[in-house]
Amino acid sequence: MDIDEHHRYQSSDEEDFQEDADKAVTMPKPILLWKTKPAQAGPRTCSTLIIGTAFGGSSLLHTVQPKTLIGTLILPGIDLKDNSADVNSPSNASCNIYELDSDRSVLLIPCNYEVKDKDSLNFAKTIMSGVQATRIVILDTLSPGNYNSTMPDIDYTYPWLRLLQTAGSTTVTKIPALEVPNLVQNLGAALMSYCEVRGLSDTYLLLSLQEFVYGKALTTAGTLRGLKEGLVSLGCAAVANSFDIASAQVQIQDKKVGSNRTREDRLYA
Repeated sequence: MDIDEHHRYQSSDEEDFQEDADKAVTMPKPILLWKTKPAQAGPRTCSTLIIGTAFGGSSLLHTVQPKTLIGTLILPGIDLKDNSADVNSPSNASCNIYELDSDRSVLLIPCNYEVKDKDSLNFAKTIMSGVQATRIVILDTLSPGNYNSTMPDIDYTYPWLRLLQTAGSTTVTKIPALEVPNLVQNLGAALMSYCEVRGLSDTYLLLSLQEFVYGKALTTAGTLRGLKEGLVSLGCAAVANSFDIASAQVQIQDKKVGSNRTREDRLYA
């Protein structure tokens, strides 16, 4: 298998995707609200859409300044009672949509809560139906305990990155591909599946390795640096250079982002 094949997202066939889609029909649908009505009917267009999953990617996107709130995604069943009055607070259970002030063709979506498997496809469909982007980047993390390597005694050196991309995407050689038999799940997988089945190119899932600390997989400064460096390699230096890793790390350590985290991570064999 050549390098391009290794970099491609290995999606399920269309029957599997349709089966998931049929199941999703019965689930409560997320609600997409725009702060102001778009000038034209249909999805809002942008050059680049960057989605940060809970909690490494979302914490980094919260540190990007200046940015302007333009909308939000509401997932039915999410507990909002502890949200603060500040709609931009990273401690809120929210999934806001922002424009980058320096380049309004760039949209940022930091998702402050984990989207479970059962909700992921509907969530992905709502995002991709509401936003039409030329390039899509998903920032996520992975646990060493869930990573399967062909090397028995792998020595992790941070930052440590892996990448998935849809067929037809411009090949990125600076970031190693996520190897078989590793699979992704939850929101990252749903977004990649949606874009793959619909032939959306230039869609990338960037995965940065967590570190084991006292037996637990944690998102550390090394993990966050990986997402920053990977985003630069994907051609999004303007956003990446706005990241404040120290502030993002404080958000995570103080449990201001994703304080209700219950999973290990999204990468499974």
